[in-house]
Amino acid sequence: MVGLLLGILKGGVIGAAIGYFASQTGFATGALAFLLYGVIGAVVGLLCGRPVWRQETIWTSILKALVGFGVGVGAAFAGHKWLGGVHIPVAFIPGAVDHALPDVPALFGAAVGIVYGVLMEVDDASGNSSPAKEAATPKTR
Repeated sequence: MVGLLLGILKGGVIGAAIGYFASQTGFATGALAFLLYGVIGAVVGLLCGRPVWRQETIWTSILKALVGFGVGVGAAFAGHKWLGGVHIPVAFIPGAVDHALPDVPALFGAAVGIVYGVLMEVDDASGNSSPAKEAATPKTR
């Protein structure tokens, strides 16, 4: 349960922050939108679950980031294909009034971050104990 809430919080904040920054700088249109959502997935993969500085090897973090990039690009493709006509009339989010949901990076970036963040947090929550801890604890019979 804690992993689920952490995934929602971390993924949502990371996705919304990167999406908002990209919308303010103009990097969230056209083909760059696919790259943007891939970057959101990669950053969420690095920071959610067990973060990069707590991994035993760097390759685990690299794989999580690569898979996150793929999830982000796939979500962008699916969002543009199936959610292209969904408009959310929210005036306080910049650019949300006259655009479809996948074209508002502060919203769709948060959604991509939440989905992948929850996946990473729940996945790492099931394996919290490390092999070194298991070897150090005495086994009772």
